[in-house]
Amino acid sequence: MNKLEAINMFEYMRELIKTEDARILFILGVICIAMAIDFLSGTIAAKINPTIEFKSKAGIDGILRKITSVILLVFFIPISVLVPNNIGTALLYTLYVGYLIMELQSILENYKKMGGDDSVFQRFMDSFKKDDE
Repeated sequence: MNKLEAINMFEYMRELIKTEDARILFILGVICIAMAIDFLSGTIAAKINPTIEFKSKAGIDGILRKITSVILLVFFIPISVLVPNNIGTALLYTLYVGYLIMELQSILENYKKMGGDDSVFQRFMDSFKKDDE
């Protein structure tokens, strides 16, 4: 990929999220991608780490939980419209960003289970935690 293609990709992304509705759907799409990465990294970690027992039931349960989560995240889109003064949109953003942070944390845990050094990423994730934890 040359520099011009990279610039066009970022311009495309900026065009894609120009409206509030598009930004919400974009974040939802990023959450879905993070869920897929989380599931795949968890499966790989279970396969390559001898201390983790690979169970298909655990994988199926994980998939079902993620599907249920996506259904609930989509369900809250029309609910957010009912809350006046764009407060619903702000609450939806908060819910989505919080869920995305949880997915990123899970991906980092899987990375660590695979033997990776997550210290650089963990400092970033720790910045989202409360000081009293």
